[in-house]
Amino acid sequence: MADEDTGPILITGGTGFIGSYLAMRLLEKKGNEHEQVLLFDCNPDVRRLTGFKERYQKVSNRITFVQGDLSSLELVLALFEHKPKSVFHLGALLSAGADANPTLGFQVDTLGTRHVLEAARIYGQRQNMDPVKVVFPSTIASFGLFIAAGQKVKNEDIQVPTTMYGVSKVTSERLGEYYQRKGDFSKSWVDFRAVRFPSVVGAARGPGGTTVYSTLMIQQPAQNKPYEAYVAQDTRLDIIYVEDAVSALIQLHDAPKESLKRRVYNIAGIRNADGQAPQASDIEAAVREQKPDASITYKVNQQLSDTVRSFGVLDDSVAREDWGWTGESFGLQKAVRAFFDDVKNYPDRIKAIELY
Repeated sequence: MADEDTGPILITGGTGFIGSYLAMRLLEKKGNEHEQVLLFDCNPDVRRLTGFKERYQKVSNRITFVQGDLSSLELVLALFEHKPKSVFHLGALLSAGADANPTLGFQVDTLGTRHVLEAARIYGQRQNMDPVKVVFPSTIASFGLFIAAGQKVKNEDIQVPTTMYGVSKVTSERLGEYYQRKGDFSKSWVDFRAVRFPSVVGAARGPGGTTVYSTLMIQQPAQNKPYEAYVAQDTRLDIIYVEDAVSALIQLHDAPKESLKRRVYNIAGIRNADGQAPQASDIEAAVREQKPDASITYKVNQQLSDTVRSFGVLDDSVAREDWGWTGESFGLQKAVRAFFDDVKNYPDRIKAIELY
């Protein structure tokens, strides 16, 4: 991906949970010694990057931070003065925050995506270059309640979201496909590519999601803190470790356009030996392998629990067929070990967050 004669890779939400891991992966990748990243965020929390300590110091001179608001087209247009060669559009208000303030959720998540797509279109056309790649993370929450709890969700299953976050993700998927289709016979407006993730777990995730318990069940014990989960022990949830989520984003970015038969792809998460998504009790057991005396208890919040139980599990067979996605490399035990290592080695990345 790297070329020292081209501009940086733009990551919106670049100091966030997934964005920080993505930035480090791009900068540390062998052969990417000249790669630069441009990190755009409304409220940059640079601790998620500086907390990588010596790893961050080695690449810090190739990172540019820009503070701004995705809901401002003027600010998003200004980003393209840096001449980014591609975009990972991760910036968003998460589910709980978007539903608590649906107007802000719409402005950031829906209008923000439209602004990124429009800025990429204008920039590409003015430069008379190939369409700018815009890689976007959607979510299992985009399917809503149409899918029965625990049911395998196919790539083209109907999407009937019930939250502003889910509505914005579906809208963004369709907008991206529209910008992909528009243009003359030889060029699209943008080269849009998207993945739908299950719940992403990893150190330094922020608050705001109904599935955050899946991260906190690991993070709190790793910090020698107790955790009370708001779901029952037998609650299943499709989860993926953050490093696998980053791999999916990069692999889709790098996939030859000729291999893409569609523009949005499901990405499945961790599976037990029986092919099922892990239960909360499975996560607890993996945690106890690392910390036998972990204090994990359960007190069901019915509203949050019902929402979690409504999710299906993603079928990523078309991603495997179209662009060679090989599935997750972090099983549950490996993911929990890596998570504990991150907490131990980079504690400054983690800030106290609201617990549900």
